[in-house]
Amino acid sequence: MMSDNSTSLLVIGAGLPRTGTTSMKRALEILLGKPCYHMMDIMLRKHEDIGKWLQLIDEVNKTSRNEVIIHDILSEILTGYASVTDIPTCGFYRELMNVYPNAKVILTIREKNDWLSSLRHTVMPKCCDPHKQIKEEAMNVIGYSVEIDKMIIGSMEYAFQKKDINFDDDELLLECFDEYNKTVKETVPSDRLLIHQFGDGWEPLCKFLNVDIPDGIDYPHANERKHMKELMKSVGKHESLEKLSDIYPEVHDARL
Repeated sequence: MMSDNSTSLLVIGAGLPRTGTTSMKRALEILLGKPCYHMMDIMLRKHEDIGKWLQLIDEVNKTSRNEVIIHDILSEILTGYASVTDIPTCGFYRELMNVYPNAKVILTIREKNDWLSSLRHTVMPKCCDPHKQIKEEAMNVIGYSVEIDKMIIGSMEYAFQKKDINFDDDELLLECFDEYNKTVKETVPSDRLLIHQFGDGWEPLCKFLNVDIPDGIDYPHANERKHMKELMKSVGKHESLEKLSDIYPEVHDARL
């Protein structure tokens, strides 16, 4: 198990959503023994963070941004976490590298057309897709639908370094996906970066973090497309936390 002080982030997950970020979250929690911050944490039990992320998105987009404010917001949000994956954190990997100079960076990737298909069937359906209504109903139940959408769109636009993106444009998203991954690879020093391909499993991850492969534990395979759909439908139907935890085990932690 890696060691560091209790307030320091050890791993920055720079991979975009639907690249194995939930599996990586669970893997890092097994290896590090501490929580990993993920979009689902915000949706299910950290609603108070939404306003902080919106403040951060506003700050980083200013012509004269205040690095102290950026540092303080990230430090406040991530206190107690050893790692991060998924949106909204992934697009802030540069800022996180500055706040946590000893943290390593993991870029989770997958074949781009598979990524787009997964994105469309889960977190970012097109406006005409019936699944979009399921997603919106789930967001309405959580009670922060407008703010969550602003946070998701704002963090994705910041990650892609583009404004007013048409998220219904498949070709544009594929271009953004390629350009984002290319930029991460060019920005992060090679000795600080692991590129983790969808399906790579424990070995490259444990080698990168200098930890042993967990004995008798398979690499997590979480958040499959059907499970994400089931989760959103259940949230939209006001299902109990017990029911939701059958689909997404981290929901159980929301009661602690």
